[in-house]
Amino acid sequence: MNKLAGVVLFTVTTVAASPVDASNACAPVTRENVAACVVRASAAVRSDREATAAAAGRRVATEPWFPSSPVLAVTLARRGGPDGRSDTLNYTASLSQEIAIAGQRGARRRAAEADVDARMQETTATARRVAAAGYVAYFDLVAARDSVEVARRLESTAQQIARVTRGRADAGVASALDAEVADAASLRVTQARIDAERELRADAARLASLLGRDPLEQNVAVAGELEPLAGVDTIARSVSEDLARQRPEVRALASDRRAYEAHAEAFRRARVPNLTLQLFSQNDGFNERVLGAGLSVPIPLPQPVGRLYDGEIREAEALARQTVAKSELLVRELSADLAAAVAAYEGRRAETALFTQERVDRSERLLSEIGKEIEAGRLPVRDALLAQQQLIDVLRGFVETRRAFCVASVELALAAGVALEGANR
Repeated sequence: MNKLAGVVLFTVTTVAASPVDASNACAPVTRENVAACVVRASAAVRSDREATAAAAGRRVATEPWFPSSPVLAVTLARRGGPDGRSDTLNYTASLSQEIAIAGQRGARRRAAEADVDARMQETTATARRVAAAGYVAYFDLVAARDSVEVARRLESTAQQIARVTRGRADAGVASALDAEVADAASLRVTQARIDAERELRADAARLASLLGRDPLEQNVAVAGELEPLAGVDTIARSVSEDLARQRPEVRALASDRRAYEAHAEAFRRARVPNLTLQLFSQNDGFNERVLGAGLSVPIPLPQPVGRLYDGEIREAEALARQTVAKSELLVRELSADLAAAVAAYEGRRAETALFTQERVDRSERLLSEIGKEIEAGRLPVRDALLAQQQLIDVLRGFVETRRAFCVASVELALAAGVALEGANR
């Protein structure tokens, strides 16, 4: 009963939350609130919660003590004598109740409780996947924002180089070919800026969709920097298969197995016939009063003449064994995913370490000085364009590697079974 109360309370508080308050709490979207915001807005999570509520309803259906309601039967009759003057009113009243004696109710209750637990575990798994998707969308949008800023600075620098080179060509101190090459390089940088702005709009639409907002309105504001989730370094150093076995997806299958086994037990107990107790009162004959009690027992017949639930028992037992096999397969897949996530995280961390802030600042400073070097005649145009491309790669790589590192931290946390849903990371 406590589990059911928790489910009902959880559902009520979720529905009762004010949409205005939820919207205000998610403006702007940050690393600390994105998980809670996307989980709150997720239709998939709401669907799983309703599935849990349905399972809780089936749990309530197992609470009645008796398999059926008591039956009250009353019959009336008029008996007349041979002379027509000795009329008598006869009646028969009976009260009967069916009683289960083999423990079917307890077995059905255990099956329902296991089903509720399985649905709750599935809801947790869905919430974590939704939270992980929210983190990835958030990091993508932050990276897109930073990429647009970098692209605009690069565009300004490239245009400056193109203007200087074109001026030198017009003055006759540089070739027209150098000017055209510089213009082409500036064009490529402008195209990159347009692509970055397109990615920014697309990433904003994806995050808006996860937040339950209109993707066409582009009304998502994010705050924060590209920093990986906290505590993931510790996970990367202490991974084991036990982490995969503790995932809610695996726990849900274990609960499903218990539910199938309990269903099989309930069907086996249902082979024992229910008793029907009867109390009756009768006024028969000529005012002859009779009180009595009775007991009736159905006679089970072997299949295929009667019904002994052989098929249902075999089905439930087979489904339980199938769930065990599914669980083993899932553990293997999740363990492989965990190993891949650890490798990806360590690789991305190593890549990120290459792009130090000092190197990025130095590259941006040198990039801004290329135009001056060309104008002073100390750097050939083609060498300058080659250097420009290399420095641009450093600035773009800084943003991309940090984005990939943050995404890898999310994937590792999800693979390790970290409670991402609604957590401040």
